[in-house]
Amino acid sequence: MLKLTHFFGRGRRNDDTDSLDGPPRFSLILQVAASALFLAVVLVSLTGWHLYHTYQLALSRSQTNILNLTQALSQHANYTFMQAEILLTDLAQRIAQDGLAAAQQGQLHPLFTAKMRALPQVRGIFLYDAAGHMVATSDNALPANTDFAARDYYRYHRDHNDANLHIGTVIRSRLTGELILPVSLCINRPDGSFAGVLLESVVIDYFRHFYARFVIDDDSILMMMLNNGTVLYRHPYNERAIGSSISATPLYQKHIGQQASGVMTGALNGQDAQKIYSFTHLQQFPVAITTGMSLDQALVDWRQDAISHLILVVIFLALLSLLAISFIRQIRRRMRVEEELRHAQRELRKLNRSLEHLARRDGLTGLYNRRHFDLALTDEFNRAVLSHDALGIILLDIDFFKQYNDLYGHVAGDNCLKRIGKALKALSLRHRDRVARYGGEEFIILLPQTDEASALEVAQRVYEAITGLAIAHQASPTGSLTPSIGVYVGQPASGDESPSRMVSRADTAALYQAKREGRNRICLA
Repeated sequence: MLKLTHFFGRGRRNDDTDSLDGPPRFSLILQVAASALFLAVVLVSLTGWHLYHTYQLALSRSQTNILNLTQALSQHANYTFMQAEILLTDLAQRIAQDGLAAAQQGQLHPLFTAKMRALPQVRGIFLYDAAGHMVATSDNALPANTDFAARDYYRYHRDHNDANLHIGTVIRSRLTGELILPVSLCINRPDGSFAGVLLESVVIDYFRHFYARFVIDDDSILMMMLNNGTVLYRHPYNERAIGSSISATPLYQKHIGQQASGVMTGALNGQDAQKIYSFTHLQQFPVAITTGMSLDQALVDWRQDAISHLILVVIFLALLSLLAISFIRQIRRRMRVEEELRHAQRELRKLNRSLEHLARRDGLTGLYNRRHFDLALTDEFNRAVLSHDALGIILLDIDFFKQYNDLYGHVAGDNCLKRIGKALKALSLRHRDRVARYGGEEFIILLPQTDEASALEVAQRVYEAITGLAIAHQASPTGSLTPSIGVYVGQPASGDESPSRMVSRADTAALYQAKREGRNRICLA
């Protein structure tokens, strides 16, 4: 389409051949192009609408499925804790009637055992007195150590006058070594004072076997937790996750901790993949159920359908494009010749600029080379003859550079020259000043309209820029890289000067004097 627009913009030519390519051909090309574009836009729009609609349906179905699963798990949890509440309430009433005397405690064992056998999730039923000692159990005998006063559930009932069912955090049973969920009820004396704790231990394997029936995919998550975010059970089973808290995760802070139920798409933390999460809090108990299904798994059928549609759309668009291209092929051939010519012109201009740059610049340091400097010196010399201005030259040489190469190697020497070139380029010189690499380790600076004082000031800045690099040089008496600098300021209008003589004066008079006096200095010729 770009080529067609460009050709159309050229208008008609005056010769007889191009008169056949006038408005009728342009109109036909525009009609074909517009029709093809219209069909493509309509097809892409319909496909996009279809994919978006089916995406929403797939997401909605997955959300419904995950919500139904959450409801099923919440009903199971609610039923489990309701059974525990009924059992413990019934036992508490029985104990309240019979009392907690030693004789009555001995009669509780067969009662506890019968109650426990009726519920497969219950691993044991226990009674603790006001001091936290176990006084009755569904097991055959009391344990050797009957002191359970350190357990959280005991301390909770001792410190809270709460008649409701208490669901604690998962602990490892001191008697069987299994992970259990303690569900407890407070026992009070007739006067309302604390008399002890009645405990039912729900084995975690009960939830493990039940939750295994509801695996959605390898990346699904089923969790039962307390309302404060403490995990009671997690599927797939991960013992390390049980007892941990998700209260710090965005999922809990933004949703689970704020709402009674909901469905959302997100990640449990920064490392997890995106999932569809559903959660609900039990109305009667401080427990929440959360289920998560991989978003990729939820959309797998939609993705396959989307790929199929996209392939068909791509095929149709390709055929449509080929059909449209076949009508404008001849025009494109003519345009291609013009485009190739323009491209060749652009490449030629780029090549000319590159050659011009290479002809003026030193390949190692990026400074101007000697050829460019000689041309600039001739131009400025001729200008100074006409304007009767002074012309300054600074010629500098790196001290003991051969020894530097011998000691550190030529690669290090090249890097050293690059750093010096960069430092010289960084000097704030005037627009007409020229800094060039004159050869080897020699650098030269051209300063039009400059007297001796100004030239010496620039030379001092050059000296400070190079020594400021602090390049180590063990073969130098100073221990670092230093320059010898020669400065010469001439009067081209006097008739006694020439460009080559000025460079020679800066070299043989000024620079040679700096080296003869011990290097690492600035000398004026």
